[in-house]
Amino acid sequence: MKGAKLTKLRSALKKLPSIAKLDRSVAAAEDSAVGKLHPVLVGKSRRRYLVSSEIVDHPLFQELVDRSNGSDGMISVACEVVMFDHLLWMLENADSHSVSVDDLVEFYSY
Repeated sequence: MKGAKLTKLRSALKKLPSIAKLDRSVAAAEDSAVGKLHPVLVGKSRRRYLVSSEIVDHPLFQELVDRSNGSDGMISVACEVVMFDHLLWMLENADSHSVSVDDLVEFYSY
């Protein structure tokens, strides 16, 4: 079931190039007025993002970091890059409190 959701999400993201191709590190750097930016390493490729304090402090983001077991002193998130792009968009634009944090963590985690 999770694989079907992932396939549908990937398909939808491919149709939205503005979301899928957005370079978050540049966008976050331009939006430095929001607060302190934190480097975050994502996925097996360890792609680097700069993420605002508001996102880093979000309970869903914190739960993903806790489950990712990063041990190198950097904030790491163990999920696919395309899913992380979607997560950032959701946290910036949607009300994530309407869904259980545990359900969302299971959806975004490897």
